Amino acid sequence: MHQQVALVASNAEGGSIHTWDVETCTSIATYKSNSSPRNGFCCLGRDYLLASQTGKGSLHFWSWHKDHVLQRAFTVEPMHTLAATADGAFVAGGGASGAIYVWASGSGQLLRSWPAHYKAVTCLVFTQHSGGLLLSGGEDTVVSTWVLMDVLDASISQQVLQQQPPTPLYSWSEHTLPVTSIHAGAGQANALAVTASLDRSCKIWSLAQGVLLRTLTFPSAIHSIRTDPGDHALYAGSGDGRIFETSLVGEVTSGEGSGEQHEAGYHTMEGHEGAVTCLAMTTDANQLVSGCEDGSVIVWDLRTRQPIRTLQKAGKGSVTGLLVMDRPPFLAAGQGGRGDRSNTSAHGGTSKKGPQRPQPLAPFSKYYGAAGGVKPWEGVPVVIDGCTPYRGVASMSGFASCLGSQSSSPSNMDMPPADTDMCESTPSTNLQAENDKLRKQLQKAQESSQEWQHLHAELHSACVSKLLNRAS
Repeated sequence: MHQQVALVASNAEGGSIHTWDVETCTSIATYKSNSSPRNGFCCLGRDYLLASQTGKGSLHFWSWHKDHVLQRAFTVEPMHTLAATADGAFVAGGGASGAIYVWASGSGQLLRSWPAHYKAVTCLVFTQHSGGLLLSGGEDTVVSTWVLMDVLDASISQQVLQQQPPTPLYSWSEHTLPVTSIHAGAGQANALAVTASLDRSCKIWSLAQGVLLRTLTFPSAIHSIRTDPGDHALYAGSGDGRIFETSLVGEVTSGEGSGEQHEAGYHTMEGHEGAVTCLAMTTDANQLVSGCEDGSVIVWDLRTRQPIRTLQKAGKGSVTGLLVMDRPPFLAAGQGGRGDRSNTSAHGGTSKKGPQRPQPLAPFSKYYGAAGGVKPWEGVPVVIDGCTPYRGVASMSGFASCLGSQSSSPSNMDMPPADTDMCESTPSTNLQAENDKLRKQLQKAQESSQEWQHLHAELHSACVSKLLNRAS
């Protein structure tokens, strides 16, 4: 298994993002100048970290190989929560006013902003892999599901969007207190969505049908949730420091550990002294990592439900963000020369200064309509790193053979120009044949329509004559 690292963010003033080895609990790297709110910390694609700043209308960006802030962006209001698509193409932020903002990271343009909730937005989540759906929860107890394609529809102007906000795909209002956490499982549009609230309940929804499948009630308010990769078990962090585990596919089993089992159908893992604000899971689903309001981070063994490691002094303030992942290739490359160079194909080479072709990242614009980091006549930057095969004009049928016939070999140099004319005429010949085929199909359809009209007229005449004869 690859080396697993945990990134811990806190809301301490002038704090940092700490990176730890999950197995050895040793500190690997530190990213400075961060004080992020709960749910305000996420990964941006493969090369960056992103966090909003508590009480400030600003966003901070870091690259894996530098410990200082790479870029700052300013927003019209403080962002309470952030989320990014898996590929890092889009970033969504939820503000204190209840509005949601969507940026394009490659151009930095603010693509859309609309009033989504009546109160502050507390959590945002994109569906895994595709990011086609955006789930939002707020202090108004409502959970909404937005289709990103509809929200970013270029045919709708921003002015119209402000006057007539987009209609969510689903809008769920079954919670009675503010929503604290949302988790979208695997399966994209067919995934399960789990929502948690201060009303001590977790609700499981079907994104395909938009219906409530199950409601779980716990003895204390829920602040964070996570499911395993197969959506077989749900882990809920509560306000009194306990973590509840319940099965989503059957009855709760006793397991190997001494975790307390209640009649309600869940196990309890105890070890924190404050509210459990963050939960994350290792890629092999054998260990759970939890962050607490008191700044502690504990690693749990899920087979025994016992704490096995504690990250000492993970942060000065409350833990507000927690990510667990395979160690990035360029992590700590500029902070002691210990960058992992084992996986470089996706980055197009290695360097002590980081990837040679990093993912495009432009300064985020503050207002809608601003050009962002690109000129009005420019498009969004694209990295060509060889990870996908290139198909250009030269590889199309007809052109490939023409280019091949004009190679530098002496035998091909003496070819008559008539062959080139034949290659150049091939596309037009194919189009003409396709056009003739479509014309014949149209003519046949018209003839069939005329036959049906004739049959209809005969049938109508026969029916009318029969009715008239009966009446007489």
